[in-house]
Amino acid sequence: SSRFKFGAPVVRRLVHARHRPALSAKPAATLMASSARRFALRSSAVVGATVVGAAYVQRLPRRYGDHRTDKTEGTLTSIYRRFVVPVICKTDPEWAHKSTVLAGVIFQKVRMLAEPDWTGPLPLDWLLRPAPSPAISSGPSLVQELFGGRLRFETPFGVAAGFDKNAELVPLLRVGAVPGVGFAEVGSISDLPAEGNPRPRCFRIPSDEAVINRMGLNNQGSVAVAERLKGFASLANAPGKPHRAPLGINIAKTHSPSILGDAAVEDFASSFERLAPHADFVVLNVSCPNTAEGKTFEERDTLGALLARIKRARAAQPEANAPIFVKVSPPADTDEGRQKLRELVAVAQASGTVDGFVVSNTAGDRDVPLSLEGKGLAASCGKGGLSGPPLRGRSTAAIREVYRATGGRVPIIGVGGVDSAEAAYEKIRAGASLVEVYTGMVFRGPTVFGDMHVGVRRLLERDGFACVADAVGADHRQA
Repeated sequence: SSRFKFGAPVVRRLVHARHRPALSAKPAATLMASSARRFALRSSAVVGATVVGAAYVQRLPRRYGDHRTDKTEGTLTSIYRRFVVPVICKTDPEWAHKSTVLAGVIFQKVRMLAEPDWTGPLPLDWLLRPAPSPAISSGPSLVQELFGGRLRFETPFGVAAGFDKNAELVPLLRVGAVPGVGFAEVGSISDLPAEGNPRPRCFRIPSDEAVINRMGLNNQGSVAVAERLKGFASLANAPGKPHRAPLGINIAKTHSPSILGDAAVEDFASSFERLAPHADFVVLNVSCPNTAEGKTFEERDTLGALLARIKRARAAQPEANAPIFVKVSPPADTDEGRQKLRELVAVAQASGTVDGFVVSNTAGDRDVPLSLEGKGLAASCGKGGLSGPPLRGRSTAAIREVYRATGGRVPIIGVGGVDSAEAAYEKIRAGASLVEVYTGMVFRGPTVFGDMHVGVRRLLERDGFACVADAVGADHRQA
């Protein structure tokens, strides 16, 4: 019947299915392996294309913004301040910092695949990884050569010590991955590893875009950091290689109240001997306000003894001929405070060891302009060094004092409240050849360096300077 004929194909399929042998496990596993291979190949192709594309883009001429713009803040910085900062301020400051460094390390692993000096030469490097092109910018030049041409700085803007305590991001900072960064200072690094002070030990003051920290010089110690820096040796500046941003290493005494007197001097010297060969310049952090015993090397006799020992250490290592800077505190705005700063500068210069100064460290007191809300938050935080815009005027005054005391004969790195082109230019005119940023990155983001690159060129042209070197110490020549 038609009913039987209609159902016959269905019956035949059921019968055949019943007697059909089951698929073996082997073909199924083969299919899965084949699918996995295809997925891996496609993923590798996507990742490879991304890396090659990023490498090629990184080598195109970097074009900084037109210096004739009236904008004082770039679009990315505005977005960061409006949307990112409110979120960051709801997180623990130390956790946010560690997360940022971790993200940088991950990005660094990918970014460094674009560097032949890092991976070694590969076929078709001339096509896929060509030599970096020089940056293109309008207006006055920001390039400087200091110490008789030994160190070249493409821009005067650097990352301050405290951001990369253990030198984990050195490759990323040296290859120019952050537009506008001309150099970086890592540390502070002590001879022995240190956990630092008990938590909480870092606090934000959002109303004043300031930070108070009493970290206590937590770091992995000079042995571990020196070993890490050895792995980055291929990125050092050398003839015939692409220019790399100079690297400064900030060293300090180990955070321990048991290391005092001559032992403290030897502790410093040990770090210097281990780390100086890996540095383009060394910073002696003699003024950290967060030491365990609450003391610094900012006394005439103790500073003199330290510098004499460092001088012997440098003489014993001809290869460790990096310029040496001394980092000082922002003195109180009194005759006594300024006189003490002048005395320290005189001791440093008389030692024959010091080639420049970093001015200034954080302020251990609260003699800085804070909003009413900021004063309340600062009081609740307790002890610690304050950084950010409230420190700007005091650190700039210290730069002027050091410039006068040295006659402008040695480079000064200005730090303290630098978060804009105006703040950076203020310190340059006061006598700083270079400026550093840390707290400014917290509240403005990494694009603040690009903003300063544009803004400082605009200010240089406004004042009739052909290059940034002409503006260093300009306030003193007009006085």
